[in-house]
Amino acid sequence: MVTVRSDKDSGRNKRVRGVFLDTDTVDGNDLDLSPIQTIDNVQWSFHGVSRGDELPDRIADCAIIICNKVVLDRKILRRAPVLRLIVVAATGTNNIDLKAAAELGVVVCNVRGYGTPSVVQHVYALILALTTQLPRYMESVAKGAWQKHPHFCFFDFPIRELQGCTMGIVVRSSMPCAQEFWVEREWMC
Repeated sequence: MVTVRSDKDSGRNKRVRGVFLDTDTVDGNDLDLSPIQTIDNVQWSFHGVSRGDELPDRIADCAIIICNKVVLDRKILRRAPVLRLIVVAATGTNNIDLKAAAELGVVVCNVRGYGTPSVVQHVYALILALTTQLPRYMESVAKGAWQKHPHFCFFDFPIRELQGCTMGIVVRSSMPCAQEFWVEREWMC
């Protein structure tokens, strides 16, 4: 169990409010929020989407804000006098006015190592899609090109086979799985 200390001077634990402003940006109905909900001394509210005009009321008395895409600029941050922590549910913090947060004594943290295996998988999916011209073939099939072709198949776009090709990817990443898998490889099929 995690305890949040809200009153630094007295050392007493006091119940604080926390808000997750945009759960819809991270949840495809498979996100388990129970680890957040069980943080001791925090009363949580969760919102799928938060528009700019809704932010002042939603953050006014919050000590903790979790967000992904919501922009928290100086004007908005000033509307949260008890705010002490912003957790960005992503790797980037470009949606947070970091200078204003620091001036207001608000700690900002982000997710590190986010989606590391899925990034590697996505890169391989893109490599395969591009070498087989999958997007172009999908578009042609959707427009009826296959059905209109005189044969039961068509080869409108060149398909490159990976066998015999060598791939070299330079990675500048903190993702261990990327560093482990993204080295020069010869495709052996």
